[in-house]
Amino acid sequence: MTDQMISAFLASCKANGSLRSVNPHRQNDIYIDYNGEKLINLSSNDYLNLGHDLTIRQEFLAFLSASDALFSSTSSRLLTGTFAEHSLFEEKASKLFHKSCLMFNSGFDANSGILQVLGGKETLFLADKLIHASMIDGIKGSGAKFMRFAHNDIEHLETLIIKYQEKFKEIIIITEAVFSMDGDFAPLNKLVLLKEKYPLIKLYVDEAHSFGVYGKSGLGLCCKLNILDKVDYILCTLGKAAGSCGAFFLCDAMTKEYLINTVRPFIFTTSLPPVNALHASFMLNKLNEAEKRRESLEKAAGQVRSCLKDLGFNVISSSQIIPIVVNTNEAAVKGSEFFKEHGFFVLPIRHPTVPVGQARLRLSLSAGMDETVIEKLCAVIEKFKDFLEKDK
Repeated sequence: MTDQMISAFLASCKANGSLRSVNPHRQNDIYIDYNGEKLINLSSNDYLNLGHDLTIRQEFLAFLSASDALFSSTSSRLLTGTFAEHSLFEEKASKLFHKSCLMFNSGFDANSGILQVLGGKETLFLADKLIHASMIDGIKGSGAKFMRFAHNDIEHLETLIIKYQEKFKEIIIITEAVFSMDGDFAPLNKLVLLKEKYPLIKLYVDEAHSFGVYGKSGLGLCCKLNILDKVDYILCTLGKAAGSCGAFFLCDAMTKEYLINTVRPFIFTTSLPPVNALHASFMLNKLNEAEKRRESLEKAAGQVRSCLKDLGFNVISSSQIIPIVVNTNEAAVKGSEFFKEHGFFVLPIRHPTVPVGQARLRLSLSAGMDETVIEKLCAVIEKFKDFLEKDK
């Protein structure tokens, strides 16, 4: 890209209201400091409020010894960058899920790198229309044939399976358990039935926004639905509900060995610092103890969804991620400012994060938000409804 092309791109983004910037913020508990004001943070993925819980941070620091506090691995996993802390986490997760586990630096690294090597000339990827960019990048990099099916549309998906099943040796269906922008669930039970009906199918499920929030000990939606043994590949991230950093991938032992030897973001990057791997293990224990937080979050999300429905909004969410779709970038930016003026930090979500014409405010709830906060939020949403009517 020439300087002239870059300048034109930035000018276009500014003109259509999609130009973004990176701004530092101080955060504490459910609050965020914004321009000197203390706002309730509705743009974080700290769903259980574990990441910003000071007591939990203090407990980990008290548990941490000087010899454990290695702040850099200084090497990749295949050289000297695999420490006992990485292996400890992988062993712990493996026992919980009854699958082999491989730890990654991030969910994006995992998805983009793994899908790039899972597909070949005899593989067909069938991906939900709304999957995350990391999976799209991985699929495109694989060189395998891929098609996208209409969002959560089982009939469309099966039509594609029937059409192409004779042309490929395997079909990998790719979806998210909880979709990051719409907050709805994938029809995982129906996907399992398709797998049982067509033997060449494998299932790849991204649990980034459901791990920690659903299932026994927070093991995710596949666990809650009792289909862990039916799903071939599961990706979980540690930087959201788990309040840590990194990600891990669950599969069979042979696939794990294959990935260790082929995935470029695993092979060619410095691994997570051992102290972070240790913290991830620590937070797995905290997820096991967080049932009351999960119950509180589910109750709060239900109240907000009911509030929106009662006010006539189209509610597409079934989870703690609750979008208010306002269509245009301008409306999303105005809506964001409205919520800030009323004490809530809500960022506008615009293209390319969501399709053109589907700009929105993404309400991301936390278990740390008590009844008083939820009642205040519902009152602000009611005022926002009036604001939208007047702004037409």
